[in-house]
Amino acid sequence: MNILSIDTSSQLLSIALLKNKSLLEETYSSEKKHSENIMPLIKNLMDKNEINFCNLDGVTFGAGPGAFTGVRIASGVAYGIAYAHDLPIVGINNLEAIANKVDKDTVISCIDARMGEIYIGVYKRIGGELVSIIDHGVFEPSNLPNLEVKEGVIAGSGVFKYKKILRDKYQSENIIIDENEYALAGSIAQLGSKRFDDNFNLKKASPIYIRNKVAKTINERKVDFKSQHKKT
Repeated sequence: MNILSIDTSSQLLSIALLKNKSLLEETYSSEKKHSENIMPLIKNLMDKNEINFCNLDGVTFGAGPGAFTGVRIASGVAYGIAYAHDLPIVGINNLEAIANKVDKDTVISCIDARMGEIYIGVYKRIGGELVSIIDHGVFEPSNLPNLEVKEGVIAGSGVFKYKKILRDKYQSENIIIDENEYALAGSIAQLGSKRFDDNFNLKKASPIYIRNKVAKTINERKVDFKSQHKKT
């Protein structure tokens, strides 16, 4: 099975080929040019490994949550390739992809949602499969979910901004902080390889939007600014 995988949901642009169970992954710094770079990089990776689009068995992509524009780019490119070549397609939750990448029994996945919020998902390996043990969602740092987790790892882009808050919230548990920034295309390919339909299915090509609102209004930003600079 040959699977092309794309993720542009974060500051890292990653693409991967799952070629006959061998994982080939490349990672690039975004420099905010995902839309310009993605197709040439895909073509280069496929050429190096002597694979054409007609040789693919499916396409996977990071469906979110993550940077709104990045998620749209990955879903659009994956959709275009899959539709043009009548390939199965599946979008994978990036929180789950983080948990799969870390490869620990229990993982608290966190992604910086911006606007002062954080996406959280919690996964546990049961019988070799990842199982979500809470409803993933977007949370204010002051109102993180209470977890009945005795030990585990916290990983994802949310760690960089909210490490102290995460540590304080879960300090009573035997939970460690993983500060690595992971490329996810390979993990997404591995998860997606088990979830394909036989043919192209539009329902599996949609981004995941946990939060409908992706930007604050000017007035809301003014209120935030005033509250942050209010004299006490």
